[in-house]
Parts: sequence; C-alpha cells; structure tokens
Amino acid sequence: MKAIQYTGMAWIVLWMCMACKKENKSFPDPYAGGRQPLGVSLSTDPPTPGDGAPGTVIRFKASGLIPHQDSISFNFNSEAGEIVSVDSTGIQVRVPETASTGVSSITIGDQIFFGPVFSVKGKLEVDPNFKVVTGSNNRITDVYQYADGRLLFTGHFSDFDRKGVVKPLNRIVLTSRDGEVDRTLLSGRGADGGISAITVLPNGKLVIAGGFSSYDIHQAEMRNITVLNNNGSLDSAIVNTFSKKDTVPAFNGGTDGGINKVFVHNNMITAIGNFNYYLQYIYDQSDYLMERDSLITDSTMVRQLIRFYPDGALDSTFNYDLTRHRSFDGANGPISDAIMQEDGKLIIVGRFTRYNGEDAPFIARINTDGSLDPGFGGEGADNGISSIRYNAVTQKYMLAGSFRKFGGQPYSGLVMLNRDGTPDPSFQPLPMGNNDNYYHAQQLDNGLIVVNGSFRNYGAVHRTGLMILRPDGSLATGYNNAGDFDGHLSKVFETKNSSGQTQALLLGSFSRFNEKDAGNIIRLLLKE
Repeated sequence: MKAIQYTGMAWIVLWMCMACKKENKSFPDPYAGGRQPLGVSLSTDPPTPGDGAPGTVIRFKASGLIPHQDSISFNFNSEAGEIVSVDSTGIQVRVPETASTGVSSITIGDQIFFGPVFSVKGKLEVDPNFKVVTGSNNRITDVYQYADGRLLFTGHFSDFDRKGVVKPLNRIVLTSRDGEVDRTLLSGRGADGGISAITVLPNGKLVIAGGFSSYDIHQAEMRNITVLNNNGSLDSAIVNTFSKKDTVPAFNGGTDGGINKVFVHNNMITAIGNFNYYLQYIYDQSDYLMERDSLITDSTMVRQLIRFYPDGALDSTFNYDLTRHRSFDGANGPISDAIMQEDGKLIIVGRFTRYNGEDAPFIARINTDGSLDPGFGGEGADNGISSIRYNAVTQKYMLAGSFRKFGGQPYSGLVMLNRDGTPDPSFQPLPMGNNDNYYHAQQLDNGLIVVNGSFRNYGAVHRTGLMILRPDGSLATGYNNAGDFDGHLSKVFETKNSSGQTQALLLGSFSRFNEKDAGNIIRLLLKE
C-alpha cells in the first residue's frame, strides 16, 4: 500500500475542512438585561400656542406619558416649567419666569426626549424695522452715525446683505438709519485689511484704523491708519517726489502693527494697538543711482500707545523720551481696550501690571501728556480685563474680564466703577464658573447692562453667551428671553426709535441670534 503524501497546499485545505466541522458556540447577549423602552414620544410639531411669555400655559403633543406622570420634568431651554396636566395625547406646561428661547424637552429619570424649539416672548425682541437681512460675511467692529442718522459700519467683511457680490464692500459700508445699503459712499475698493475703529475729527473728516495698507486705488500707501473725507473718499494731498508730483494720503503716519482703537481730543488722534514703531513715509528721496523715486520709511520706537497730529506726524510730547528718541516703556503687557474721558485722559485696560515702571494692576488712567495718573482703580484687578465702557448718562464705567477680584473685593468678572475709579458697591454680580469669562459689558442709558462672554449659567439660571442685568447685578426680569448666544460682541450702539423705545444695535462676530440667522449684526428693542 502506497504512503499518501500531502503537499503544503493540501494540508491547508485539510485543516480548513476540519475547522469547519467544529461546533458553533453561543455567546451571551451583551444587551440582555437592559432597560425596556419607556414608550414615550415628544412630538417636534409646533405646540399650541407656538410661542408665549412666562406664565403662559403651552400644550405639547406627546404620547406614553401617563404611566410616568409623577416622574416627568419638562424644560424650556434647560429651565423647568410647571406641569399643569398630562393626558394620552400631550402635556400642558406653564412657561417659567426664567425661560428663554430654545429646545423644549422632557426628562424621565435619566432619559431625555427632545421636542420643538419654543420661542419665549419678553421685553427683548428683534427690531422688525431694521432692514438688514443676511448681514455681513465677516466681523463688524465699529459704527459711526452721521447727523442725518445714516450709519457707517467698519470691520473685516467684503459683503453686506449680499450687495457686495459684484462689487465688494471691502471693510466699510454705509447704510440708512434702518440698515439699507447706501451706495453714495465713495469708498471705491475699500480697504485691503480689517478696519477696527472709526472716529471723527472736528472738521468732519473720518479717522479709520485697523490692519490695512491700501484704500481704494492707493495701494500700499498707508500703515494701519488713515483719514477719509466725510463722503468716504481718501483725504489726499499732492507731494513733490524726486521725479514728479504725486497724489498720496494726506495723513502721513502709521504703525508697524495693528491698531485697535482711535480717539480724538483737541484735534489730536490717540491710538492703541499691537505695534512697536511709528512709521512715516519720506517722499522726496531718490534711489541710490539718483535715477528714480525711492519710498523711504522713517521709523521711531513707540509701543502700544501713540498720539498723532492731524497730518500723521508723531506727537513727541506724549509719553516720549526725548533723550532716547523713543517712547517710554508704557504698559508691560497687552492693552486690550481703552476709553477716553471728556478731558482727554485715557483709561486703558488689559493684561499688564505696570505702566512706565509704576504699578498699574490691569488698569491705568493716562494723563494728556502720556504719564500715569496714579491711584485710579485703586488696587485694580487680580487678572486680565477685556473691555471697558462708559455711559455718560449714568456716569459709570463697566469692566469685563477674567478677574475674580477688583480693589481687593470679590467681583466675579464684572465690576461697575464710579467716575473716580472706585467700585460702585450697589452692583454685585453673581459668582461665575471656573471656566467662565466675560468679554464685554456695557450699560445702557436706562441702567440695564448688556453682558457677553463665555458662560452657560448666571447663578442658578441658564444663560449662555448673552444676558441683560439690572444695575444691581441681578438678571433683568423679562429681558433675558432670547436664546443661547455664541459669539463675540465688538460694540453695543444705543439709539431711540420714533416712539422713544431703546434700540440696541449689536455688532461683532456671530451667525445666529435667538435661534435665527444673524450675520454679525442685529438690532434689538428693549421695551419698558
């Protein structure tokens, strides 16, 4: 009998056949013992009525609730409502005083069922007379209002309400009082970089500043700041270069880094920003062959804070060391914001602790010669201050930031100051969470305070990103009905409508407001 020989491939086939003969093993069900479905459903159909103020009873369509009616919790955007009745087809709930627009939900034990977005009515509402539809395609930073009510917006955008699709509206746009684009502005190609701030000179000409080098047809002829005529065209001048006469910006001065804020006092222009040098063009020089024009830039070390003459020349009487031919040291950290008083003194805030070598804990008031006005703000803050705003009617300053103390007293990211820089003890904000931060706080003429930041609650109440406070620091009843807000405010511009109602124009970087699209701009009505 012949021995059977197997090749390597045959052994593999034989092994696979033997493996196929093994019995199938059964394993336990990993989901066995899990909880049975509750059989609950909350419809996303609109409730009845579709919106309502606090105290209104709303009926939501739902099923399967009766077996669980003693353990149901109903929330309006995370705020619990009072359950009035439950039946086989739905649930009736009373809108709580602390409710805001957002998703409704039912919680039973540790299970959540989401319903429709519910709009809460209140004293804060979007102004229906504001004509802006889609807004801008990038951040809006500032606004100037002409005497006739028209609004001039600046920012980082190239389109506004889709009117810049064919001809871009680069970083500057004029609108009516109610937001309709006005094409009479002679801005041409606009700016090639963001315009952060705008203000006006006594002669009516406009100062714009930011991070740009070109405006209209004048390419690479400015350094982050320039002056416009009242109609939006560049204020220009004719100069003699080495070989010819040329038309250039009349404002011949600038900085090597971006400018965040500009102020005018006694026809002088003060600016803060992230810069280290003052720059000025010299037009009448030739190249080394003496054959053609050569644009030379003269530079002088000036850090973060600078004052210009109206023609752009450097004011060397302001915080300037004539011995070293440079500015004094100024703040030892970033300046985030500033406000100018009526007397020309400047209050700066940020992440610094000293100014020209003297103590200045995150806040400093600067005299008109650039020196420190000691004592303003007392002990100051224990951490960074993001913004400062002043209201001339209430004569109060509002500060926002990441600090936990001001003047040695607990002030959780928000503090109201009197004109002398001392905290107003009547304003007592609630403690904020460990990861919370306030970006912006501004008091309106009626005393209400608009606050923006990174937060999800204020005390025990759900508020995300935006809230309205009373002058004592408590939530303003009826004014916090808007939904969650995700974004940064650059400015809150207050006006009055023909009925005398307060209008708050919110500018910044945000895409939605109260669960609806909003392109970096929205105007609100604050009803009494």
